Amino acid sequence: MTPTHQEALDAVAGIPPDALPACHPWRALLEIGPLRVGVHAEDRRLTLSDQVTINSSWDFEFTVSRREWAEFVTRPTGRGLTSAQALVATRGADRVRGSREIWARAAGTLDLLLEALRDRVRPAEPPRPDPTPPPPGLSPIEGRYLHVAVDGEPRRIYFEAAGNGRPLLCLHTAGADSRQFRHLLEDATLTSRYRVIAFDMPWHGRSDPPDDWRHRRYALTTRTYAATVLAVMDALELTELVLMGCSMGGAIALYLASTQGERFTAVCALEGGLGNPGRFVDWTHRADVDHSAFLTSWVGGLIAPGSPPGPRAQTLWGYAQSGPGVYQGDTHFYSRDLPELAADLGPAKCPLYVFSGEYDYSATTEMSRAAAEKLGGTLIEMPGRGHFPMSENPAAFAEDVFPLLLRLAEG
Repeated sequence: MTPTHQEALDAVAGIPPDALPACHPWRALLEIGPLRVGVHAEDRRLTLSDQVTINSSWDFEFTVSRREWAEFVTRPTGRGLTSAQALVATRGADRVRGSREIWARAAGTLDLLLEALRDRVRPAEPPRPDPTPPPPGLSPIEGRYLHVAVDGEPRRIYFEAAGNGRPLLCLHTAGADSRQFRHLLEDATLTSRYRVIAFDMPWHGRSDPPDDWRHRRYALTTRTYAATVLAVMDALELTELVLMGCSMGGAIALYLASTQGERFTAVCALEGGLGNPGRFVDWTHRADVDHSAFLTSWVGGLIAPGSPPGPRAQTLWGYAQSGPGVYQGDTHFYSRDLPELAADLGPAKCPLYVFSGEYDYSATTEMSRAAAEKLGGTLIEMPGRGHFPMSENPAAFAEDVFPLLLRLAEG
């Protein structure tokens, strides 16, 4: 089961050269069970060497135990075993020794290398096919700007909407924007019953940051987040609405179900939990690390292995476009601010549904279950799904979530 040096060479040869970023040269020692290879990156090229001796040197080591590798190549892969970065996040960061700054710059390349090596040892099952492309012509999505005040400060917020019926307000994940909901906004089954609305939080997507953003450190708080959602609702005169948020959007949805639940017909928290301190990391906002490249690696392991390649790629592209420090500022809310308030939350004041994907290790099923039990909600598990269900696998999302949404539309 342990890979051979030749399999490692074959894996590197199979990585498209354009997939590797230009970088300052770095060297790493990769240990997978008894396999020890030197990895050298330079000029968009990876080279491997099995001549690791007392005279060898490297910037960092990355270690995968024999047992971890056996689990890593098992099909279907389990939660936390989807990428090299997932191993760091779930199975221990002590596998990285040496310069963690250089490791952070190399994280995406390590993901590619371990993924190629896994596919060489045990090929993956074919993923779900990409969605059928929409027909040529104008999309039904309408985009507009909304001017509101939040905490006494003016905000210019971009939102998209489509359809007719009961309002369905959608909240995006940390470091992303409302494009994650484009499949819902273009789904005629849903928009025939709902007015689907998704907006970009300030600092995100097409919504503006403050004019002095270069001189601020963004750190989202529960108070500001809740106030922003309520300000959008009031400005758009949304009543009897269903609120649906994912990840940090799911977390604030839980908070609002408890504190403002009388304003909603129902709340759907996708990948919702009451905070995870482990999601706040320095590497998402450092001058010596390309945050856009690191973020695609940091969140990439949260996508389910069976998700179709097109939506997977578009989900990660949204993270590659995040502004500097925005993802880290969002995790300030999710990892530091909300957990301090969670203990005082009472039962939800409206019907609450918490959806949990099998591969989510940011808001695990255990975390979602605890939140649902604390607030009196219903937990709905989604086998085979990841952390971004509406964007990474829209057809599966429709199977899992639309039945409930359609029932709520009739209520």
